[in-house]
Amino acid sequence: MDDLEDLSRRQARAQNGLDPSHAGPQPWFVGSGRGLMLLIVTLVAVLIALRGITTVWLAQDAWEWWTHRPPARVAGPPVVHVPPSARVGPAPPTIVLPPRASKPKGNPGAWFDADSYPPDAIRADEEGRTVARVLIGIDGRVQSCGIVTSSGSASLDAATCSILTRRGSFEPARDAAGAAIRSTWEVPVRWVLPRD
Repeated sequence: MDDLEDLSRRQARAQNGLDPSHAGPQPWFVGSGRGLMLLIVTLVAVLIALRGITTVWLAQDAWEWWTHRPPARVAGPPVVHVPPSARVGPAPPTIVLPPRASKPKGNPGAWFDADSYPPDAIRADEEGRTVARVLIGIDGRVQSCGIVTSSGSASLDAATCSILTRRGSFEPARDAAGAAIRSTWEVPVRWVLPRD
């Protein structure tokens, strides 16, 4: 009885292609521990080699970027747009102080009276501190003016140079022989809105 059941199972397996006596060839890795180990080691070696190559490429790219990057920009004072009508020339270069430097005649604060505040700056509620550098000629008059430190207001900067050029009066600087020479002088002006 058992033999009949066994025989019927074998026949069913043979019909379904599951008969162990008719089995096809086994896959190459079955029963071959050495072949499987060789495959794994080869795959790991290839992955390590690829990782090394990509690391070298990334390092080269990083080095190229580092050596060819643009120099860092140093943040300077804010850029202020100055309309063409209010443009002031660049500040004159600093001249080495002579044995006797130039001095303002009188109080420079008196050059800036209450009527000096630009009306458009009053309307815009603008205040600030401007530092101007003036070039003083041998006659003691201001020959040119430029802004060293902007107040942030084009009107206030332009008014500073305009007033210094029109009203500025100095005793000229003198050299060691006592002759009048040109010199520069920096003038700080603090603009504060007039309060009623």
